[in-house]
Amino acid sequence: ALRPFQLDPGFAVNQSATFLVVAIVVGLLTGCLLGTQPSINGALGGAVKYPLQASLISFITGTSLLLVLTIVSGQFPPAFVKPPSELPWWIWFGGAVGVVMVSTSLFFVPRIGSLWWFAAVMTGQTITALFLDHFGLLGNPRSPINGLRILGVVLLLLGVFSIVGAKYLEYKHTHPALQSDEQASKALDDESGLGSE
Repeated sequence: ALRPFQLDPGFAVNQSATFLVVAIVVGLLTGCLLGTQPSINGALGGAVKYPLQASLISFITGTSLLLVLTIVSGQFPPAFVKPPSELPWWIWFGGAVGVVMVSTSLFFVPRIGSLWWFAAVMTGQTITALFLDHFGLLGNPRSPINGLRILGVVLLLLGVFSIVGAKYLEYKHTHPALQSDEQASKALDDESGLGSE
């Protein structure tokens, strides 16, 4: 018998080398597309009065596209393989997580730039995925943490710190009047709109 909330074995991912290569290529292309999202959302956020309005517009366009695709493909309305009452409570909150992601990017990306923001987000996603896999949470198959995975997270963190440091040094170089580190840091926060928070 299947454990509660475990995926049906019929939907198990094929672990063949060919499938893995295809998955990585598609993942890279999807990542390239996803990398444009903070900039797009940031531009939208600058075009409306409040960030939440931009977030609402963003989700309306996404929901509309999904509605059209499901209707055209004959997959509407949604059909559950088990009664909704038997599903875990957290399964309904993926969209809410998306709201947090989009809304925070709407606020921060116009102030700090896409690269800095996306590097931090990717690191957070990787750390979370590491623990979800290790403990087999949220329906993920259990995959214990090992040295290579930890090394990957450390390298990502080093990448984030490098990006933060590069932006700081760039700002200090373009503002020579700010001699001290404290002055440069405060000025960068003020320019980003974070100093008054």
